[in-house]
Amino acid sequence: MTALTGDTRAVDDVAQDALVIARHRWADISTYDKPEAWVLKVAIRLMRRWQQRYERETPLVAMPDVAEPVHNLEALHSALRELSPRHREVVALHHLLGYSVSEIASVLVVGESTVRTHLTRGRAELRRILGGSDE
Repeated sequence: MTALTGDTRAVDDVAQDALVIARHRWADISTYDKPEAWVLKVAIRLMRRWQQRYERETPLVAMPDVAEPVHNLEALHSALRELSPRHREVVALHHLLGYSVSEIASVLVVGESTVRTHLTRGRAELRRILGGSDE
């Protein structure tokens, strides 16, 4: 979730809220194949609501010089925050959390082809932001 927003205060609050909701519904959730995917789905929805309500007008964190290689996770997180919300979610779920296309489709309640499209576009946009080639 930190990769999606960069605001650790918001992530802490959203994660706690998602876990409280899960605790109240645990009798049902515990029977799911991947209860953590359900909790993640709730957390993403809560984060979207938080962002809509409290989105600041401050500029994004300055990107490092694109000529130097990206060596730290904060640079990647900063680049992720420049993506559209859906591209950011799909790329983070796939590359940072290791979710498959079908798992992401289930979590975000979209088709697998939609996930693949967002993943392709999100990767291309990350390459552009980070100064990488299209190869």
